[in-house]
Amino acid sequence: MFRILPRWRAKLVDMETGSVRRVLAVKPDGPWLVLVDGATWNVESRNTGVDKPIAFSRLWLLPLLERPREEVERRAREALGPGDPDLAEVLQVVIQCALAGPSEYWISLALPWIIADEVGLFAELLREIAVGRSRVQATQHTAKRLLKEHGQWPTEWRQRRR
Repeated sequence: MFRILPRWRAKLVDMETGSVRRVLAVKPDGPWLVLVDGATWNVESRNTGVDKPIAFSRLWLLPLLERPREEVERRAREALGPGDPDLAEVLQVVIQCALAGPSEYWISLALPWIIADEVGLFAELLREIAVGRSRVQATQHTAKRLLKEHGQWPTEWRQRRR
């Protein structure tokens, strides 16, 4: 049984299993990235106040890409403690959702969010973007540049182009 507290309290409490803590507002009035029992990432709807697992609600997090990654990380870390799960997990879900989706807009916003350690993780999606004919040329070049800078562009492709 859930008890919804007033919005000014900025949290939702599950009376049987523990608490839900708002970590980051995706937009000023929600939805929110929340931490359930200090262990599980969910997204809380601004309309219903009910939180859902990221697997079912990751699209709601895409507007985070409209802000610099550093700002998103800083704001989220202000609400996180040393024992909380790694925020990188959530950020990678957002990036993966954008790169795998059909929207040129979200792809172009996700590319600058990718840090050096994540290029290998997203290499397959980046290759698809770089060689895909349905992408804007600037987006293709950005994906290809990321792959080349981090040694993920296949050598045989380099040799074929010469």
